Amino acid sequence: MILAVDIGGTKIAAARVDRNGALAGVVVETPTPAHEGPQSVVRAAVSLLDRLRTPDDVAVAVSTAGVVDSSRGVILAATSSIPNWAGTALADLVTARTGLPTWVLGDGNAFGLGLSAEHGGDSLVALIAGTGIGGSFVVEGEPRFGAHHVGGHFGHLPSPQAAGMPCPCGSVGHLEGVASGHGILAWYRQHGGDTAVRSTLELTRRTTDETALLALTTGGAALGGAAAGLANALDPDLVVISGSIARAGDPWESAVKAAYAQTLIPALADTPLTISTRGAAVALVGAASYATRRMTT
Repeated sequence: MILAVDIGGTKIAAARVDRNGALAGVVVETPTPAHEGPQSVVRAAVSLLDRLRTPDDVAVAVSTAGVVDSSRGVILAATSSIPNWAGTALADLVTARTGLPTWVLGDGNAFGLGLSAEHGGDSLVALIAGTGIGGSFVVEGEPRFGAHHVGGHFGHLPSPQAAGMPCPCGSVGHLEGVASGHGILAWYRQHGGDTAVRSTLELTRRTTDETALLALTTGGAALGGAAAGLANALDPDLVVISGSIARAGDPWESAVKAAYAQTLIPALADTPLTISTRGAAVALVGAASYATRRMTT
């Protein structure tokens, strides 16, 4: 069995996963103590694992926010969602606390592997829209990390809808600045929305608020256009959009699908787009799959 944990900017989730990629038991969660520093985040993650651990568990698989050097299990860079996360030797810290070998994967790539296992096909593009936006390009069961370990960080694609919108990475005009949970809410506030609204979930409930509807459709159109742009460049078997924002429903979903269809080149008009509302369990399964492969090769 593999102990798997997903570390996000707002919450940490963990579960046990067998070697066939099936969850064994429940997924447990806790808020991420992001502003208390990396050591507190690691302690919270290991505390969850300790609640689940049995003598059958042989390794730890970590899915995490940030740019990850998976060969060393080190966070190379991160946005402000977890301050000072960059430079954290995550694999070593978790192994020191658990005594188990640990493999670390960026959360976008963990989601991509989990979705690839679920949907099949030789190649898949995944866009994961939550607090931020990550993703993965998976080919024959392996994520493409790129020369500098940033493969799949699709949230930093330029987006016309994000013109003038700041991105947590420090730049302006990136997809994450308009299509993530943070970005949709920021667009809403910047365009005169109710400052009492604290989350994108609240926006989805404001069915008579025209600014809320515009924020959702603007973010959806940006994400759908980016998904099609990636399909145009990479020619995958399937494109999947997942993450907490995938639960937004209409009008967000209609905007995603319309922009996707309008942006695809004719040769790829049949490339399917799936919107998956599966939660952190997908990333846990993907991270565990990655660790299992490394243990058997």
